[in-house]
Amino acid sequence: MITNGELVRAAQDIARSRAAHRALMMIVPYACVLVGLDVAAYYGEVTDAHLPVQFFMSEDHSFGEYLEYAMTGCAALFMTLCWLRSRAAVYLANAILFVWLTLDNAVEVHEMFGLAVAPALPVPQWLPLQANHLAELLFFGAVGAVWMAGMISAQLRSERREVAYGLLIAACIAGTAVFGVFVDLVTSLGQHTPAWLNILAFLEDEGEFAMIMVTFAVCVGIFDVERRRAAHAAARPERLRPAAA
Repeated sequence: MITNGELVRAAQDIARSRAAHRALMMIVPYACVLVGLDVAAYYGEVTDAHLPVQFFMSEDHSFGEYLEYAMTGCAALFMTLCWLRSRAAVYLANAILFVWLTLDNAVEVHEMFGLAVAPALPVPQWLPLQANHLAELLFFGAVGAVWMAGMISAQLRSERREVAYGLLIAACIAGTAVFGVFVDLVTSLGQHTPAWLNILAFLEDEGEFAMIMVTFAVCVGIFDVERRRAAHAAARPERLRPAAA
Protein backbone atom coordinates (compact mmCIF):
# COMPACT_ATOMS: atom_id res chain seq x y z
CA MET A 1 0.00 0.00 0.00
CA ILE A 2 1.35 3.40 -1.00
CA THR A 3 1.84 5.76 1.94
CA ASN A 4 0.87 9.41 2.04
CA GLY A 5 4.56 10.30 2.23
CA GLU A 6 5.28 8.52 -1.04
CA LEU A 7 2.39 10.31 -2.74
CA VAL A 8 3.61 13.65 -1.42
CA ARG A 9 7.16 12.99 -2.64
CA ALA A 10 5.88 12.00 -6.08
CA ALA A 11 3.74 15.15 -6.24
CA GLN A 12 6.71 17.27 -5.16
CA ASP A 13 8.91 15.76 -7.86
CA ILE A 14 6.28 16.63 -10.47
CA ALA A 15 5.77 20.13 -9.05
CA ARG A 16 9.53 20.80 -9.29
CA SER A 17 9.69 19.68 -12.93
CA ARG A 18 10.85 22.53 -15.16
CA ALA A 19 9.22 20.85 -18.15
CA ALA A 20 5.83 21.02 -16.41
CA HIS A 21 6.45 24.69 -15.59
CA ARG A 22 7.28 25.47 -19.22
CA ALA A 23 4.23 23.59 -20.46
CA LEU A 24 1.95 25.59 -18.18
CA MET A 25 3.65 28.86 -19.15
CA MET A 26 2.83 28.13 -22.79
CA ILE A 27 -0.73 26.91 -22.24
CA VAL A 28 -2.15 29.10 -19.46
CA PRO A 29 -2.04 32.43 -21.39
CA TYR A 30 -3.84 30.84 -24.35
CA ALA A 31 -6.30 29.15 -21.97
CA CYS A 32 -7.10 32.51 -20.37
CA VAL A 33 -7.88 33.94 -23.82
CA LEU A 34 -10.20 30.98 -24.52
CA VAL A 35 -12.00 31.47 -21.19
CA GLY A 36 -12.44 35.15 -22.06
CA LEU A 37 -13.92 34.22 -25.44
CA ASP A 38 -16.28 31.77 -23.73
CA VAL A 39 -17.45 34.47 -21.32
CA ALA A 40 -17.93 36.88 -24.21
CA ALA A 41 -19.95 34.28 -26.11
CA TYR A 42 -22.27 33.71 -23.14
CA TYR A 43 -22.67 37.46 -22.72
CA GLY A 44 -23.46 37.74 -26.41
CA GLU A 45 -26.22 35.16 -26.05
CA VAL A 46 -27.81 37.18 -23.25
CA THR A 47 -27.58 40.50 -25.13
CA ASP A 48 -28.47 39.10 -28.57
CA ALA A 49 -24.99 39.98 -29.85
CA HIS A 50 -24.25 36.48 -31.07
CA LEU A 51 -20.60 35.57 -31.51
CA PRO A 52 -19.04 32.66 -33.47
CA VAL A 53 -19.96 29.28 -32.00
CA GLN A 54 -16.24 28.38 -31.88
CA PHE A 55 -15.94 30.74 -28.90
CA PHE A 56 -18.04 28.35 -26.79
CA MET A 57 -15.96 25.66 -25.09
CA SER A 58 -18.97 23.36 -25.07
CA GLU A 59 -19.24 23.33 -28.87
CA ASP A 60 -17.69 20.50 -30.86
CA HIS A 61 -14.46 21.49 -32.62
CA SER A 62 -14.34 24.87 -30.90
CA PHE A 63 -11.06 26.64 -30.16
CA GLY A 64 -11.09 25.32 -26.60
CA GLU A 65 -11.81 21.75 -27.65
CA TYR A 66 -8.90 21.75 -30.10
CA LEU A 67 -6.59 22.64 -27.21
CA GLU A 68 -8.14 19.82 -25.18
CA TYR A 69 -7.48 17.39 -28.05
CA ALA A 70 -3.84 18.51 -28.11
CA MET A 71 -3.39 18.14 -24.36
CA THR A 72 -4.97 14.70 -24.01
CA GLY A 73 -3.21 13.51 -27.17
CA CYS A 74 0.16 14.70 -25.84
CA ALA A 75 -0.59 13.10 -22.46
CA ALA A 76 -1.16 9.80 -24.28
CA LEU A 77 2.17 10.25 -26.08
CA PHE A 78 4.07 10.98 -22.86
CA MET A 79 2.56 7.97 -21.10
CA THR A 80 3.43 5.78 -24.10
CA LEU A 81 7.04 6.97 -24.02
CA CYS A 82 7.21 6.27 -20.28
CA TRP A 83 5.88 2.78 -20.91
CA LEU A 84 8.39 2.13 -23.69
CA ARG A 85 11.20 3.15 -21.35
CA SER A 86 10.14 1.27 -18.22
CA ARG A 87 7.54 -1.25 -19.44
CA ALA A 88 5.45 -0.32 -16.39
CA ALA A 89 1.86 -1.37 -17.11
CA VAL A 90 0.46 1.62 -15.22
CA TYR A 91 1.78 3.93 -17.93
CA LEU A 92 0.26 1.80 -20.69
CA ALA A 93 -3.14 1.81 -18.95
CA ASN A 94 -3.13 5.60 -18.76
CA ALA A 95 -1.87 5.96 -22.35
CA ILE A 96 -4.85 3.92 -23.56
CA LEU A 97 -7.20 6.03 -21.44
CA PHE A 98 -5.89 9.31 -22.88
CA VAL A 99 -6.18 7.97 -26.43
CA TRP A 100 -9.78 7.06 -25.68
CA LEU A 101 -10.52 10.46 -24.11
CA THR A 102 -9.11 12.23 -27.15
CA LEU A 103 -11.21 10.18 -29.57
CA ASP A 104 -14.35 10.45 -27.47
CA ASN A 105 -13.97 14.21 -27.09
CA ALA A 106 -13.41 14.64 -30.82
CA VAL A 107 -16.22 12.46 -32.20
CA GLU A 108 -18.58 12.36 -29.16
CA VAL A 109 -18.80 8.57 -28.89
CA HIS A 110 -20.70 8.77 -25.61
CA GLU A 111 -23.36 11.05 -27.11
CA MET A 112 -23.86 8.76 -30.11
CA PHE A 113 -24.14 5.80 -27.73
CA GLY A 114 -26.72 7.64 -25.63
CA LEU A 115 -28.87 8.51 -28.64
CA ALA A 116 -28.63 4.96 -30.00
CA VAL A 117 -29.52 3.23 -26.72
CA ALA A 118 -32.12 5.76 -25.49
CA PRO A 119 -35.14 4.24 -27.29
CA ALA A 120 -34.58 0.87 -25.62
CA LEU A 121 -33.67 2.21 -22.17
CA PRO A 122 -36.51 2.47 -19.65
CA VAL A 123 -36.25 5.50 -17.36
CA PRO A 124 -38.09 5.48 -14.02
CA GLN A 125 -40.72 8.20 -13.81
CA TRP A 126 -39.27 9.47 -10.53
CA LEU A 127 -35.91 10.16 -12.21
CA PRO A 128 -35.93 13.60 -13.89
CA LEU A 129 -33.42 12.51 -16.53
CA GLN A 130 -33.77 11.88 -20.23
CA ALA A 131 -33.02 8.40 -21.55
CA ASN A 132 -30.01 9.48 -23.62
CA HIS A 133 -28.41 11.21 -20.63
CA LEU A 134 -28.94 8.13 -18.48
CA ALA A 135 -27.36 5.99 -21.21
CA GLU A 136 -24.37 8.34 -21.34
CA LEU A 137 -23.97 8.04 -17.57
CA LEU A 138 -24.05 4.24 -17.76
CA PHE A 139 -21.54 4.38 -20.62
CA PHE A 140 -19.12 6.50 -18.61
CA GLY A 141 -19.57 4.16 -15.66
CA ALA A 142 -18.64 1.15 -17.80
CA VAL A 143 -15.56 2.91 -19.23
CA GLY A 144 -14.51 3.98 -15.74
CA ALA A 145 -14.93 0.45 -14.39
CA VAL A 146 -12.78 -1.00 -17.19
CA TRP A 147 -10.11 1.64 -16.61
CA MET A 148 -10.12 1.09 -12.83
CA ALA A 149 -9.77 -2.67 -13.31
CA GLY A 150 -6.85 -2.08 -15.66
CA MET A 151 -5.24 0.36 -13.24
CA ILE A 152 -5.51 -2.03 -10.30
CA SER A 153 -4.01 -4.84 -12.35
CA ALA A 154 -1.26 -2.53 -13.65
CA GLN A 155 -0.36 -1.21 -10.22
CA LEU A 156 0.17 -4.72 -8.90
CA ARG A 157 2.93 -5.13 -11.50
CA SER A 158 4.58 -1.72 -11.11
CA GLU A 159 7.10 -0.20 -8.73
CA ARG A 160 5.90 1.90 -5.82
CA ARG A 161 7.02 5.16 -7.44
CA GLU A 162 5.10 4.32 -10.60
CA VAL A 163 2.06 3.36 -8.55
CA ALA A 164 2.20 6.78 -6.86
CA TYR A 165 2.25 8.45 -10.27
CA GLY A 166 -0.72 6.35 -11.35
CA LEU A 167 -2.71 7.40 -8.28
CA LEU A 168 -1.97 11.08 -8.95
CA ILE A 169 -3.21 10.72 -12.52
CA ALA A 170 -6.29 8.88 -11.24
CA ALA A 171 -7.01 11.80 -8.89
CA CYS A 172 -6.80 14.20 -11.83
CA ILE A 173 -9.13 12.01 -13.90
CA ALA A 174 -11.59 11.89 -11.00
CA GLY A 175 -11.50 15.69 -10.76
CA THR A 176 -12.17 15.95 -14.49
CA ALA A 177 -15.10 13.54 -14.16
CA VAL A 178 -16.66 15.69 -11.44
CA PHE A 179 -17.12 18.48 -13.96
CA GLY A 180 -17.44 16.55 -17.22
CA VAL A 181 -19.89 13.93 -15.94
CA PHE A 182 -21.55 14.90 -12.68
CA VAL A 183 -21.99 18.64 -13.28
CA ASP A 184 -23.28 17.73 -16.75
CA LEU A 185 -25.72 15.34 -15.05
CA VAL A 186 -26.94 18.12 -12.73
CA THR A 187 -27.46 20.29 -15.82
CA SER A 188 -29.67 17.57 -17.31
CA LEU A 189 -31.75 17.01 -14.16
CA GLY A 190 -35.10 18.76 -14.19
CA GLN A 191 -35.85 22.23 -15.48
CA HIS A 192 -33.52 25.21 -15.03
CA THR A 193 -33.84 28.89 -15.71
CA PRO A 194 -31.69 30.18 -18.60
CA ALA A 195 -29.41 32.04 -16.18
CA TRP A 196 -28.85 28.99 -13.96
CA LEU A 197 -28.37 26.79 -17.02
CA ASN A 198 -25.66 29.12 -18.31
CA ILE A 199 -23.94 29.10 -14.91
CA LEU A 200 -23.92 25.30 -14.79
CA ALA A 201 -22.68 25.05 -18.37
CA PHE A 202 -19.90 27.55 -17.68
CA LEU A 203 -18.89 25.69 -14.51
CA GLU A 204 -18.85 22.38 -16.38
CA ASP A 205 -16.80 23.63 -19.32
CA GLU A 206 -14.25 25.71 -17.41
CA GLY A 207 -13.88 23.15 -14.61
CA GLU A 208 -13.27 20.30 -17.04
CA PHE A 209 -10.88 22.49 -19.06
CA ALA A 210 -8.87 23.40 -15.96
CA MET A 211 -8.62 19.77 -14.81
CA ILE A 212 -7.44 18.67 -18.26
CA MET A 213 -4.68 21.27 -18.03
CA VAL A 214 -3.66 20.01 -14.60
CA THR A 215 -3.69 16.42 -15.85
CA PHE A 216 -1.57 17.38 -18.85
CA ALA A 217 0.95 19.16 -16.61
CA VAL A 218 1.15 16.11 -14.33
CA CYS A 219 1.86 13.84 -17.31
CA VAL A 220 4.55 16.23 -18.57
CA GLY A 221 6.10 16.27 -15.10
CA ILE A 222 6.07 12.48 -14.82
CA PHE A 223 7.73 12.13 -18.23
CA ASP A 224 10.38 14.71 -17.31
CA VAL A 225 11.14 13.16 -13.90
CA GLU A 226 11.38 9.66 -15.34
CA ARG A 227 13.55 10.86 -18.25
CA ARG A 228 15.98 12.56 -15.89
CA ARG A 229 15.99 9.54 -13.58
CA ALA A 230 16.85 7.24 -16.48
CA ALA A 231 19.58 9.60 -17.71
CA HIS A 232 21.07 9.81 -14.21
CA ALA A 233 21.05 6.03 -13.85
CA ALA A 234 22.75 5.61 -17.23
CA ALA A 235 25.44 8.13 -16.33
CA ARG A 236 26.44 6.41 -13.09
CA PRO A 237 29.53 4.19 -13.45
CA GLU A 238 28.89 0.51 -12.95
CA ARG A 239 30.26 -1.04 -9.80
CA LEU A 240 33.44 -3.00 -10.25
CA ARG A 241 32.77 -6.69 -10.21
CA PRO A 242 34.92 -8.80 -7.85
CA ALA A 243 37.68 -10.61 -9.63
CA ALA A 244 37.08 -14.29 -10.26
CA ALA A 245 39.01 -16.62 -7.95
